[in-house]
Amino acid sequence: MRRRLVVLIAVCKRASLRNPQGVPSLPAKTKRSGVKLQLDSLTPQAYKQMAKKHEPSRPILKNCFRAFLSGGLICLIGQAIQEMFMANFNMNPREAASPTVAVLILISVILTCFGVYDKLAQWCGAGTAVPVTGFANSMCSSALEYRSEGIVLGMATNMFKLAGSVIVFGVVAAFIIGIVYIFLGHGGGHI
Repeated sequence: MRRRLVVLIAVCKRASLRNPQGVPSLPAKTKRSGVKLQLDSLTPQAYKQMAKKHEPSRPILKNCFRAFLSGGLICLIGQAIQEMFMANFNMNPREAASPTVAVLILISVILTCFGVYDKLAQWCGAGTAVPVTGFANSMCSSALEYRSEGIVLGMATNMFKLAGSVIVFGVVAAFIIGIVYIFLGHGGGHI
């Protein structure tokens, strides 16, 4: 299926392959399917329709269910870690929140280094991308990819390529919400 699309794209780009009627076509039978493809028109709309017809359907409900389960499982693990901190170190929920996030980040970085997190993300989908573990995975995988180029010019420079947009969006959104909060008279603080 994929090979057909690649061949089709290559033919579409070559205007020299035209039959006597002026319609682009493949030069001969394709190797895998043995079917001669004729293209009536190569407009972008026709190409999109043809590509959509050959695109495999996505099991949306199954993907949503997997994301729900895996994201919930990550949150359940986080809650268990927080309860452990509260029970063993006499912390309240607010004090236990930061070490819990740090442990979840550490777990996701370790799983990323061993290549396990990517396999989990293939099955879980968005369930592993949404929590803080997905953010840690994106930074760690970028750092691992560029480690051969050195610490400064490789890892440190490229670590924020994927996560940079998340950081920028978070800072800008927090700034805008803070300004709105101040103008509504709920913020500003008293010195």
